[in-house]
This record gives sequence, C-alpha cells and structure tokens, in this order.
Amino acid sequence: MFVSVERSRAGDEANSLQLDVVINSVPAQIIGSFVRLGDGRIAATSEELESLGLHAGPRRPDDIVPLDDIPTLKYQYEERTQKILITVDVVGRKPKNFDLSGNSKEQHQRAQAGLGAVLNYELLSSTESFWTLRSMSLASTSATLNARAFSPYGTAEQSAIVRTGPQQATELVRLNSSYRYSDQERLVSYVAGDAINGGLAWSRPIRIGGLQAQSNFSLRPDLITAPLARLGGSAAVPSTVDVYVNNIKTFSQDVGTGPFSVSNVPLISGAGTTQLVIRDSSGNETKTVVPFYASASLLAPGVTSWSLEGGLPRLSYGATNDFYAGSPIGAATLRGGIFDWLTAEAHAEHGAGITNGGAGAVVRTGTIGVANLAISGSNAGWGKGLQTYASYETQLFGLNISASSQHTFGAYEDLASATARLQNIVAATPNNLNGLFNYVPITALPVSSAFAYVTGIYNNAHAPVALDRLTFSAPMPFDSKAGLSTSFVHLVDASSNISNIATVSYTRSMPYNASLFATVFRDFGSTRNTGLFAGLSVPLGDSTSVSTGGSKGNSGTTGTVDAMRSPGLEPGSYGWRVHDTEGAMPYRAASASYRSTYGTIQAGASQLGSSTTGSIELRGSIVAMGGGVFPSNWIDDGFAVIKTGTPGVEVMNENRTVGITDAKGMLLVPTLRSYQNNKITIDPTNIPVDIDVASTHKIAAPTDRAGVLVSFDMRRDTTSALVTFVRPGGGPVPVGAGGRISGGDEFVVGYDGQAFIKNLSSVNEVDIEFVEGRCHASFPFAPRPGEQVQIPQVECK
Repeated sequence: MFVSVERSRAGDEANSLQLDVVINSVPAQIIGSFVRLGDGRIAATSEELESLGLHAGPRRPDDIVPLDDIPTLKYQYEERTQKILITVDVVGRKPKNFDLSGNSKEQHQRAQAGLGAVLNYELLSSTESFWTLRSMSLASTSATLNARAFSPYGTAEQSAIVRTGPQQATELVRLNSSYRYSDQERLVSYVAGDAINGGLAWSRPIRIGGLQAQSNFSLRPDLITAPLARLGGSAAVPSTVDVYVNNIKTFSQDVGTGPFSVSNVPLISGAGTTQLVIRDSSGNETKTVVPFYASASLLAPGVTSWSLEGGLPRLSYGATNDFYAGSPIGAATLRGGIFDWLTAEAHAEHGAGITNGGAGAVVRTGTIGVANLAISGSNAGWGKGLQTYASYETQLFGLNISASSQHTFGAYEDLASATARLQNIVAATPNNLNGLFNYVPITALPVSSAFAYVTGIYNNAHAPVALDRLTFSAPMPFDSKAGLSTSFVHLVDASSNISNIATVSYTRSMPYNASLFATVFRDFGSTRNTGLFAGLSVPLGDSTSVSTGGSKGNSGTTGTVDAMRSPGLEPGSYGWRVHDTEGAMPYRAASASYRSTYGTIQAGASQLGSSTTGSIELRGSIVAMGGGVFPSNWIDDGFAVIKTGTPGVEVMNENRTVGITDAKGMLLVPTLRSYQNNKITIDPTNIPVDIDVASTHKIAAPTDRAGVLVSFDMRRDTTSALVTFVRPGGGPVPVGAGGRISGGDEFVVGYDGQAFIKNLSSVNEVDIEFVEGRCHASFPFAPRPGEQVQIPQVECK
C-alpha cells in the first residue's frame, strides 16, 4: 500500500532514511540517502539529488532541499518497502553526460627528462671535376651541428654551421642559442635566447634574442582545444544510443530513462553531419540529424592561447654578418574562445620606432563556414597606417572555397618592416660584424645612412599594399577519381609592382596506385609569365616509385624522369635515387644511402651542364646519458636510454624490437614521442635463469627533444631454488598447499609437488599445510650462479 506523505507538526527532529529510488516507474538501481523532516516532508542534500539525476537548483552541495520545493516533482513514500516513488518531467531531471573527448587524467602521465646531452651532426663534403683522379679537387666541406644539454629543469641548445674550402677561409655561422623550460601542468613554455615571436594570420613574426613565454598545447597532446559538437535527447525507456559522424559510427552506449547528453563528439575539419539514434528494446528508433562545420582555427569556450616576447631584433639570420639591433622590441598575442562559434584575437608590437596593435575575431557562420576579420593600426615617426584582413572558408555542394584579402593604407608598419629598415641602415654603414654575437646600437648609426630604408630589403619586407587570394577545389562531378583546383592571387607590393597569378591543377588516381597530375599558371601582371607542368607517378612496392613529367615556360621546354627508393626508419634499410632533367640546362644526378644503428651515410654524383660534382654525407648523433655514450641516427624528438644491467636483453618499443642491450646492459631507443606515453618492454626469455625481474614493461614519456632513463630492476637471485616435496608414501605434496620457511618467506606448492622458494640459507626448515594435515621437511641449499638450482625429492613428514 502506498502512503502519501502528509504534512504534520508532530515532532521537530529529522529522521534519516535510506530508500530504494524509483523515478518515473523505473528503478534507479540505487539507494538514496534522505531525511524525514519534523513536519513529515521528505528531503535530501542538493548533492544527493544531483547524483540521482534531479535538478536541485543553484544551491550549495550540503543544503537540505525538501522534495516539495522542486517544481514539477511529485513523490510517494512507501514505508513498508522503504521505497520512494518519484514522478518528474524532463525539465526537472539532470541530463546524464557522456564525454567523448577521451581526456583522462588516468591516461596522462607526466613527462620527464633525465640528465644528458645530444650532439646532432650532418657532415657534407663535395668534389669538382672528378672524371679522373688527377683532376679531382675538393670543392667544399660543411658541418651542421646541433648540440643540446637537458635536465629536469630545461634544455639548453646551440646550433651552428661550419664551412670551409680550398679557396675560402673557414666560416662559423651561429644559428640558434636558447634555453627552454616547459611547464606541463600550466601548458606554458619559457625561452631565453633566440626565439620567434608569436603571431596570427594577419601579423608577421620576426626573430629576436630575448625572453619569451607562450601557451604550448603540444605539452598535452591528449587535450582537444577546438569546440566539439554536443548532442542530447531523452529516453522514455532504457535504450541504446548511437552517434554517427558523416555516417560513420563513433559512439554507442546503453542509457536509462530520462535526459542525456553526448559531449565533445569528435568531428572532422570542414562541413558534415552528426546523427543521434535512440533505439529501445522493441527496435523503435528516433533519429536526430545535426549539421556542423568544424575548424581548428576556433578555440573552445574558456580556452586561451597567448604569447609574450621582449628583446632585440635579430637580423641577417643564417649569414656570417648577422647581428642584434640595439633597438628593444616587445610583442604580445592573445586568442581566447568566447563561444563555440566565436574566438577573439589581439596582437600588439612596440619597438624599432613603431607601435602596432590590432584586434580580430574568428566566427563560425552557422554550419556554412568560418570567417576571420581583423583590423590593425601602426604609428611611427614617419607616419601612421592601417591594415585590414578578412578571410572565409566554406564547403558548398562539394566545393571547397577559401578566400582572403589583406590591404594596407597609409604608412603602415610592423616589426617585420621596421626591423628590415634597421637592417638596411646597418648594411649602408661600414661596420665590422665578424663574430658570434654581434650587437649594433642604432644610436651609433650615422644619420646619412637613413636613406637606405626606402629601397632594397625594406621594400621587400614591407607589408604588401594588397594581397588577395581565392581558391576553389572539388572532385570532378563526372569522375570520382579526379580532382580539380583553381586559385588566383592578386599582389601589389610596396614598390607598386603588380602580380595577378592564376593557377589550375588537375589530379587523377590511376590503376596500381599511380597518379596523374597537371598544373597551368599564368601571371597577368607585369611579368606576363606562363607555365605548364604535367607528369605521372607510379609506385613500385612500398618504398619505390618512378615519376616522369614535363614543363614549358618562358625559359623553354624541360623533361624530367625521377626514380627513387626511400630508406626506412629501421637500421639496415637503404635507399637510392636517379634523376635526369633534359632541356636548356641538362641536369643528371644519382645517389645511394644506407641507414645503420649508428647513423646514415649517403654518396652521390651530379652533372649540371659541363660541371660535375660528387658528394658524400654523414648524418647522425651522439648521445651521452645514464653513464653511457651512444652513436645513433639524428634525433629530433624524445628518446630513452634503457638500463637493465644485463647484456643481451631484447628491448621493444610499442611491441616492435628496437635492439639488444650492450655489454653494460644499456640501449638507446632514439624514436619516442615527446609528451606521450611510449610502451617499453623487455623479453624475459633471454634473461639468465638466476636473474629476477620486477617488471617487464614500463611507460616512458620524455619531454621535448630530451631523453629519459628507463631502468628495469633486474637483480641476480642466488638464494632461490625449485624444490620438489614428496610425502612419506612417495606421492607429491598436494597442489595448493601453503608453506613457510622457518623465520622466512611463505610459498605455495604447485603441480608435482614443486615450489619456487626464495631467500634460502645453507640449511632450511619448512612447514607445509594442506587439507589432510601438515608436514615438516628440511633440506640443504648451495647456490650455483647462472643456473636454476633444483632440489628433488625432499620428503615432508
């Protein structure tokens, strides 16, 4: 019998109730914690009601909420069965959410870095006129070096190029000098030294020497920063929910009655549709189709990306006369997700005589496309200016359309053009800039050299007066294997030179994975250039391909044949290439390469007109870490040094063999993914029988361009033996019997009375218990290094 709760004034105390909850005639399969107030009403904490899927309103978790105070909710309390029957509409229920983002703290492991150093090197030497040994001469030799030292506190890096030759002095070109530290929890990277300042689609970054701090989402590859779709519905009865993205099932889940939502549905870039299918036990289906447009240029609400820099502009990078201009600059960039459809942008620059700032927005226009709008202005001593930027991308009727327009007005300047002006001023000044770290104070430059900013480098680096792009691409309507794309670029540079370039490209897949391609371009501007290129590419196996093509332009007609085999990533792989170009200037070349565990070597020869050259290249790295030195191939990302203490152990990365530990029991694994979990395992079958391994697999997550030491605890066990226990009648001690060494470890008896026992001494006393009773045994033990000691026929009485 159901008893309606009546309000009474009898008693003022609240009684605790643990009730079986039924919502809308469906058992919730949960015992709820309620209280019966002094006036007879039933109540619960706000937190408890939320856990039952009921909306309690904006309250604190520990607030006591009478069920009578929740609109659209009615209830009955069955005192005899200790049940509460709740009736509520969809508005009063809290949807159950299923998050498909895959972001889980349990799946994420904090990246680590050990203590060590890496030297990447690429040595290249070439010769001229090598048809005879007598006429062969050395042309040039160069070494590209990249050295970095890393620790848990960051990575210091230095890169440079050294060049020499018979007719030239040795040159040292410094590239980058920096110290980087990344905070994985805050997703921020800090750089001291050489860096490139942050920017947006409508700004132009420059190289600086100074300090930088910026957001770095690559520190957590599992995070999704773009807004994703959210679907919702309500099930009247227990049902199955399926989610489809462009007709491909991406999620399936059994749900109970009531409202639910599916958040962070993974989407592909561009336009498409998501479909939510609710199917009950009777086979009845309810379908909801929702179109979408996804773009990586949008940020999810609450997600921000920023960059801050300050320092000196670095000019003539990669040349022997590069220098830091003595005019400090600063820059700041900010992007933030406001709504699923709106991301705000801002950028500011100051220094080198100019101040520049602007704001913009990335806007998703419904399910059609994404627009980017921005405006920025500048103020310099020689004038003010304005820049506008607009772009739009969309997919309509199978046609991909992308358009952008950037225009400048007045004397618009940014750091890219302002620092180029400084570079031209210095170029007109007789300064000696030979050295590794050159610093030129702008105040020391003569005023007479200021004329240089109006020509040369400054004009080339100045923001264009107009830059308009329009691109169309789509599959051919009458041929699904073919695609056609067209583009048009209108460019007016700072010198009023006009280029109007139209391009049409055609591609088609052919049998046996071959592909046909053709491109035609025409410059309708001042140069009036026209060109045509067409070709055919045919793969021969997994890594070998042959391609042929021809081109025609103002310089004449050219034909090309190219055959190549790419070397694999695994040691022992090889590659080769043969190339022939015939035309006004014939060019022929051939090369072969081999990749070993210690590096990659490549040798080749080429002929351009009447000039012939030969070359040999050696590319690799040297790693020092964990007490060992390891030669290897070039290392660009994270790596690991495996330490087992035992030689000859096979090591695998993601179930693929990567090598065998050396005489010291160590091995370098050079290809790990930074800030991601890499599974490292060892094969115990080749480990000596007297070696005890605590674990055969580890997870390694190195930081960017650093190494991590992975140690496997392998201890030589000289105090264990496989002991066979027998009863006085001759039969084995029963399986599953439990034993203990006097004053020592416990053990379990297996089949045929055998037990593996550790920590044995020269004389051992054991007691064994089993169903029929117990027995006692004693036996001697003598270690035998390198062998598994077996002690047979130990009688247990």
